[in-house]
Amino acid sequence: MSSRPAHCVIDANVILRGLLLDSKELSGMAMGILKAVEEGRVAVCCDPVTLAEVVWVLWRCYSRSRQDIASALEPIVRAECFHMTEKDRYLRALELYGTTVEHFGDACVCAAALEECEGRLYSFDRKLSSVPGVKRAEHVGADTGQD
Repeated sequence: MSSRPAHCVIDANVILRGLLLDSKELSGMAMGILKAVEEGRVAVCCDPVTLAEVVWVLWRCYSRSRQDIASALEPIVRAECFHMTEKDRYLRALELYGTTVEHFGDACVCAAALEECEGRLYSFDRKLSSVPGVKRAEHVGADTGQD
């Protein structure tokens, strides 16, 4: 057996069953996978779309609060053996979603703007102007530092 952790892609249903504990059989298997990831015995890769699906299902189908969703997902995503493209960006998006931004997609856009463009963001969603550090603009040259 290799000393390196195994790599698998993780699906939304595994994360959901591990968080919801709503199926004796599937939740038990999911908890085993998530525990192995947390302990560093298994490494998984999560596509950002999968994370968005988990957030959406928890909110829409299970009526979980934004704060509860962010709190439940943050330690999973933060685990060293939980790999994602731009992981720090999505951790920041979860933080924004749990505190100030109503929709996870908007939280992802704000996190990208903060990380990539010093907070500059073209958006027609006026609520995003209240996100700390975000400089929302509706047209070229408007308070984004761009001409």
